[in-house]
Amino acid sequence: MVIAWYTLSILACGETNPETVVDELRAVVSVASPPEVRPGESFTFTTYLHNPEDQPVDMLTWLCTDLGEGCFEANGGSQSVVRDTVQGIAPAVTRTLSITPALAGILPETGPLTATQIWTLVCEEDTCPIMDEVKNQGAKDTWSDGTAATLVDPLSIMSNLPTAGTGMAYQLITTSLNDVGHLNPTIQPAPDNPTFLEKGEPFSMEFRVSGTLADDAGLYNYITAGGFEMPDTFVNVDDCTVLNGVAPEDESEVVVWIVLLDGLGGSDVYQQVLEVRE
Repeated sequence: MVIAWYTLSILACGETNPETVVDELRAVVSVASPPEVRPGESFTFTTYLHNPEDQPVDMLTWLCTDLGEGCFEANGGSQSVVRDTVQGIAPAVTRTLSITPALAGILPETGPLTATQIWTLVCEEDTCPIMDEVKNQGAKDTWSDGTAATLVDPLSIMSNLPTAGTGMAYQLITTSLNDVGHLNPTIQPAPDNPTFLEKGEPFSMEFRVSGTLADDAGLYNYITAGGFEMPDTFVNVDDCTVLNGVAPEDESEVVVWIVLLDGLGGSDVYQQVLEVRE
């Protein structure tokens, strides 16, 4: 099982970092749009997967806002549980979810809350029995006791999952009463970025970013074979950021994901499939 997280490492120039290589089933990153919503408001949630076997994969996504008394979503009022079956080596799957309206009575006292967790579980078909225990939950549906017991404690889910053929990741979304909330940033590739890679050879990719960024905003880069020198790079608005990597020796193509995290809960993703030539 793979659990997604980000780390900072320093390597000598020309070496590749193994943390930048995604070579098994994984939810690489997800993007909530918008990343800040009002209680009861809908948003889209796009998850970028790597599915190297190109077989059908079960994906379960659920929201849980737990302030000490279990998931608010269990009481209904939000589109909070979505199960999908997806296929493809690098699919991007978009669902519509919504924040529980129950937070409307809390926010006047607390202000904006980053308390809602969005969990994504991916499993090769027939690998995770939990998939048979949970069904989609519409905006008017309350969770059954079985669903609530299954989803309220993701750490216990992880401990019971097989070590292969599964992946799990989560992120937080901000709920506020603001009429205009924070928006996602934007990542823009340079027009002369490579359109293919040469086997075993170094390559570079350039990007500019825009939007409202915190001091710790950064790019996080992943590739299905070969590797990047650094797993992450701090960025500023309108700076030209160069990412260096090395192409694989034995693959005919790779998938690249460049993830922009603005440090304020917003994100954007650049995904590209590149041919690897002799």
